[in-house]
Amino acid sequence: MANPETSKTAPSSTPFPTLPTFDPMAMWAQSQQTFTKLMTDSVARWQAFGDQYASVEAQVASHAQTAMAQWSQLAKDAIAYGQQLSVEARKLTVETAKKMGVPA
Repeated sequence: MANPETSKTAPSSTPFPTLPTFDPMAMWAQSQQTFTKLMTDSVARWQAFGDQYASVEAQVASHAQTAMAQWSQLAKDAIAYGQQLSVEARKLTVETAKKMGVPA
């Protein structure tokens, strides 16, 4: 019986994949950079929030001052109008009394 020829293949020219090297110092440096960036971004966002809040606060204070000035003017006008009504009421009372014949 004849031996069939077995085909022999040449070994692969590509080596086995290599695992990445474990470098704790590089990992530490990378984590520090990431943490620093995270904190810098966080502080920038808080600063932007604070600036926006200050702007809104200034607007609220301005509106409150305007409202108080208007309320104050309204109160002054109401007092002045009350005085006018009182003066007119006294005049009408005297005139009505004279018409009714009440001696002065």
